[in-house]
Amino acid sequence: MQSVFWDLLILMVVVWTAAVFLGRIGIPRIIGELLMGVILGPAVLGWIEPNEIIEVLAELGIFFLILHTGIQTKPGEFFTALRISLGVALVGAIVPFGVAIGVAHMFGLGTMAALFVGLAMTATAVVTTLAVLKDLGLDTTPIARVIMASSILDDLLTLVLFSAVVGVVEQGTLELVPVLWVTTKAVLFLGLTIVAGRWLYPLLSHPFRNREGKGFTFVLVLGLGFGLLAEAIGLHLIVGAYLAGLFFREEVASPELIRKVEDRVYAIAYSFLGPIFFISLGFHITLDVLTGPGLGFLLTLTSTVLVGQILSAGGMARRVGFGRVEALTVGVGMCGRAGLEFVLVALGLTLGVIDVETFSVLIFTGFLLSLITSAALKGCAVLLSRGGAGAGEVALEDR
Repeated sequence: MQSVFWDLLILMVVVWTAAVFLGRIGIPRIIGELLMGVILGPAVLGWIEPNEIIEVLAELGIFFLILHTGIQTKPGEFFTALRISLGVALVGAIVPFGVAIGVAHMFGLGTMAALFVGLAMTATAVVTTLAVLKDLGLDTTPIARVIMASSILDDLLTLVLFSAVVGVVEQGTLELVPVLWVTTKAVLFLGLTIVAGRWLYPLLSHPFRNREGKGFTFVLVLGLGFGLLAEAIGLHLIVGAYLAGLFFREEVASPELIRKVEDRVYAIAYSFLGPIFFISLGFHITLDVLTGPGLGFLLTLTSTVLVGQILSAGGMARRVGFGRVEALTVGVGMCGRAGLEFVLVALGLTLGVIDVETFSVLIFTGFLLSLITSAALKGCAVLLSRGGAGAGEVALEDR
């Protein structure tokens, strides 16, 4: 037991170090925690070995990360995304998904593994990207709203596709009828959750508006309940957790409770359990992929997804009225891969869909894409400051 608390102490010191120091030199905290996991884990120093307790804490971290993502996503933004950014989201998801599958096949991966590579490269890093936009003073611009809206849609689409892939893995074969059935269940579950969020949540006035109602605990109950319901019908727990958080909003809860719940879930997700999950990812990474065919796979996947994402999302942003620089910024802002991608990659390894080498390639790809996105957005901010607000921003506001 003492060794467990020793490991936990080391992990918390790493989390604190990543939060305080790495951010000052421009490294996103999630990426810093991942790097520290690689350094402290079996790949380099071997100070911490994976164990059952760390794995349990990491799985709880997945739940809280997804629940927080749902809470941070306002339903109004989601439905605005359907109206304004549907083209940006769909084309910006289809192209990376397709090119990633093509690259995976080119490097010898089977059908299921290639599908999972495409799936991982569709998930966005909206939280990390918006943090960069906020630092650059762009978080309240139409550009940020389109990136947010499109990322919400892409992540939701990714979760639905993930459910379908999990169903195929459990069936053991890639057949049309089972895939359509799992996809149908995912869509129906989404629809039922939207109905429940619209009509059931407002009826829960006591726990959401009464100080004695233990609102924070009740949100956890809803998150776990929706998650287990998703699992019961053959989906994954994270789908339910995301949707449970999505409909916790000001229309059903007091602003004071919303702030408290967001603060508490954020603290657990990004200061305790979530960082343990990100660090634990580093324990499973093999550095062998940085040589030989693995390096070629990594560089090819990174470059093709980067170019495909910018051209697809940026091109669609241009069509809805953005100027060239604004459209470029939208395309660049959609390139980040962290958070949800890392969650899906970890689950893919657990399910046996991908091996350790592919897992490592996907983690390093997410790492590179996040760093490139952060640096490129700073360059876009300079271009935007020189050109001022474009006509595209005005056109989008009018919509």
